[in-house]
Amino acid sequence: MSLPSDATPDAVAPAATAATAGTGLPTVDALLDEQPPADVDGGAPRYRLPQAAVPPTIMLQAAVARLVEQKERIDRLAREGLLDGLFPAEWSAVPGNELRAFVGSVVPFASDSVRGETIAARVPLKYLLGQSHRWGRDDVAEPRSLSAFLASDERANAGAADAAEVMLLGPLGLGWAQVGRSRVGFLRATGAESLAARVTALPYPAPEQLALYQVSVAGASQVWCVLDNRRLRALSAPSLTVPLLTAYGVGAPQAWPAQWPDPVEVDAEIGLARSGKGANEVDLVRLVDKIQRNRAGEAWSSASLMQLHTWVPRWRFFLASFIGLPAALLLIAALALPGRVEAAAVAAALGFAGGAIAALAAPWIYARRKFLS
Repeated sequence: MSLPSDATPDAVAPAATAATAGTGLPTVDALLDEQPPADVDGGAPRYRLPQAAVPPTIMLQAAVARLVEQKERIDRLAREGLLDGLFPAEWSAVPGNELRAFVGSVVPFASDSVRGETIAARVPLKYLLGQSHRWGRDDVAEPRSLSAFLASDERANAGAADAAEVMLLGPLGLGWAQVGRSRVGFLRATGAESLAARVTALPYPAPEQLALYQVSVAGASQVWCVLDNRRLRALSAPSLTVPLLTAYGVGAPQAWPAQWPDPVEVDAEIGLARSGKGANEVDLVRLVDKIQRNRAGEAWSSASLMQLHTWVPRWRFFLASFIGLPAALLLIAALALPGRVEAAAVAAALGFAGGAIAALAAPWIYARRKFLS
């Protein structure tokens, strides 16, 4: 290599050293997975998928983000075994799908039975509920590599390996992971801001359709949520639900209307609903009809013994007393005194039979309507 006319060997040596250093191999620390990957533009990773809907107002954004943070803390405590026996019963009613049960309990009347369009999109993790009590960042040998894989746009492709699915309550801007529940907390712990998923839009009642009521039954305070003045659900975790719904636009909890069914009767019906397999929900219109029928059943009414479905005759005694005995008397009288007592025996038999029929069929007693057939 020829040197410029003004160059000397002493001047070439530092330049060669600098060139060697500039093209040298990266250090071991730079190759470690825990080190953030260098980006050519020096910024965050670029994604091509659009962003899913977010909460429409600042207040709702704060409330949804707060709920997501609280769920993350609940999962952390549950993983450490600090909440054993303290969960509401419905949160663990469906083993393996606790996240869906959590959403159904905390967000009343949220349902995925009616689904909208499904698209590939990126969901902000700050508004996405996951399930983090199974595994997390500390359980993964190479968290950076796994984070890049799970956060990539390819996870939203139909049929892709480890694809994610998210249900999104559009009016609230709140989503939960239907498939890939555990990755939500993991990605959040690695510093990711969103994940790619197939997002299905779900409807949710408007704020004016919902109402919150504060009631006290047997000395215990409860909060009930009513949809369209008919469907009622008791809130198992009002400290999580009330801030979310009030930020959504639902009014603060108010007193129970005096013209509605008594809270004691409503609470009893809630207990019956919880013992069943369906939703823990009470239909107030049906409850009012049931209460009216029960009250009508308590009224007294004239009836016969045959109308009492709780009364069963002793038929053998009846046949022996009112049929067999008159027949036996008639036979004995006919054999002992022929021609004299026939008329009396027949009258006696007819009297016994008529009395039996009258005792059974005539409405000579009083009973409550609910006991009548």
